[in-house]
Amino acid sequence: MVKNLLLIRHADAQMPQRNERDFERKLSEKGRSESALLGEYLQKLPFKIDTIYTSPSVRTLQTCAEIIQQLEVSPRIISSEEYYEATRNVMMAAVNRVDNIFENVAILAHNPSISHLYEYLTGDSQGGFVTAGCAWLQVLADQWEQVSGGMAETKDYYYPGMYSK
Repeated sequence: MVKNLLLIRHADAQMPQRNERDFERKLSEKGRSESALLGEYLQKLPFKIDTIYTSPSVRTLQTCAEIIQQLEVSPRIISSEEYYEATRNVMMAAVNRVDNIFENVAILAHNPSISHLYEYLTGDSQGGFVTAGCAWLQVLADQWEQVSGGMAETKDYYYPGMYSK
């Protein structure tokens, strides 16, 4: 069975304000625009996203909200602390725990976690995801717990502005 996995880095965020924790950083105006464009790209994919697993940081939740506004069908949103400052092993464990009722899954998180997960799953070096970058991966597996290193094929990589004139 083919499973689609979208690895997404949050959109551009403001620089931290005085006494503001990294976790609380908000999207910049550029980030809001990037998120909307990313949502338009996701709407055009040949499948509907079943669920988005996201970090609970302010910028990832705002990215998620902007994306959803562009989708005809709203996916289920699952926010978890494990996606904030996660190691590759934590990210991979999260992939393996995805509920098998979902076939088309997005993970919205941070660098370098997203890049490290991409490199592990595909065996390719991405060199770091740009803000609002999205890799569409396909995996041949009956269950998410079967997914491991080198099993994913990159179908597409979206970055903001790639369709600009």
